[in-house]
Amino acid sequence: MQLVSTKTSKLLVGALLAASLSVAVGNFSQALAATPDLDICPEVAAATWEENDQECATVTINGKDLITFRGETQAGSAEDRAEDVADKLKDLIDDGKLDATKLVPSSEGNMATIRMDGSTVLKFAVPESPDTSGSPANPSEGAIGYSYRVVNAIRCVLGAPQLPASFLKLAESQGPDKAAVACMQKAGETSTLANFSPNFSGHASWYGGKFHGRRTSNGERYDQDGLTAAHRTLPFGTKLLVMNRKTGASCVVSVNDRGPFVDDRVIDLSRGAASKLKMLSAGVAVVDCMVLDPSKQQQED
Repeated sequence: MQLVSTKTSKLLVGALLAASLSVAVGNFSQALAATPDLDICPEVAAATWEENDQECATVTINGKDLITFRGETQAGSAEDRAEDVADKLKDLIDDGKLDATKLVPSSEGNMATIRMDGSTVLKFAVPESPDTSGSPANPSEGAIGYSYRVVNAIRCVLGAPQLPASFLKLAESQGPDKAAVACMQKAGETSTLANFSPNFSGHASWYGGKFHGRRTSNGERYDQDGLTAAHRTLPFGTKLLVMNRKTGASCVVSVNDRGPFVDDRVIDLSRGAASKLKMLSAGVAVVDCMVLDPSKQQQED
């Protein structure tokens, strides 16, 4: 039997460890390559503690405090309320269809809500005072104030621009959806639109079916599931915010076609846009349209 020196043994062990590590790193790299769309989601958590013999709980996103609940109310313990909000936020952020740039703070009574494309995507109870059932712990902020705080936190962690403080004032007079549009920043500029004022209103229709895949007036292939529109004179590429006056639903479309060719209609929408506006079954709806790029407000002759 041949003896191996201690020094040689150490060298052999080191070589084996290095080889194992190389294989492990290679496998890990292959795993990452197999999942190119892997994202690290923002961390939403609920933390509980006691303060002056009172249970307190807060909801955080990436360690930043958003909402703090205190004591026991009709809605439950501070811990239960915080965990309920945290769970709803996790579900919202994990939703693959979430577009943070479209999140709008709102409220329904004493409940804070978050809207996207004219629909409520999250609703949660705001902190209540243990002494006054049903009233916000911070009456000066109100339900929409809590929603505003949460929306901006989500926008921040997902890399979307935050709504300015002027949003809350505008929301009082114009409503949340119009206030959000009024606060949208122009591309490449820091100034904001001062007021929401439709450039034109009237009946809108939609088209799809046999037109899907055909060339539009600007040369593109028509995608009935896209967010586009036909207008008689607006320049191609014009972005329009379209609001269904009856349902309150809204979406942004891009003009890429000419029409409609019916006298009493002002715009013809893609099927995808009509779905967002909740007008598919009706076929025709009264809409308000605002040009989002003022440089394209002048219509072509």
